[in-house]
Amino acid sequence: MKRTFIYFVAAALSVWFVVPASCQEHEFNTKYTKIHYSQEKDINDFIWKIGGQKIEFSEDSGLASNRVDRIIEKVETILDMYPKNFRVNIYLYRGPIEPNKAAFYDYKTKSIHISVEYATDGVLAHEAAHAVINQHFNPPPPSKVQEILTQYVDKYLWSDY
Repeated sequence: MKRTFIYFVAAALSVWFVVPASCQEHEFNTKYTKIHYSQEKDINDFIWKIGGQKIEFSEDSGLASNRVDRIIEKVETILDMYPKNFRVNIYLYRGPIEPNKAAFYDYKTKSIHISVEYATDGVLAHEAAHAVINQHFNPPPPSKVQEILTQYVDKYLWSDY
């Protein structure tokens, strides 16, 4: 009985603490990012959602790269912050990341974690703003200050169009 309980707890914990990023089999590099994804459908849907037009990633990876990098460059311009050697990992997932979260930035790993279903150019820009801010300042400003700056990016992301 005791052994069965231990096996049950071990199995439950292994399911609970599985890191979805470990299932990410593919990588795509852009000028500023390394995008990690499981299936080509994930990257196709992500690029469509941030760019507004469906493309086949395998047929036009240059356009996909431009869509991601354009958002990063727009964020840097709005914030007037250009961190030296800026790089960020982007991990794509299916479903919500956490309850009620479409995305988040992990400053320790310099990684954006984003749900493909909830991805938009605004969501990516908001998390990219966290990445830019965190890599521009050493140490990074408090989270409340970062949120003010990221909301500024939200407001002015495409204001010139």
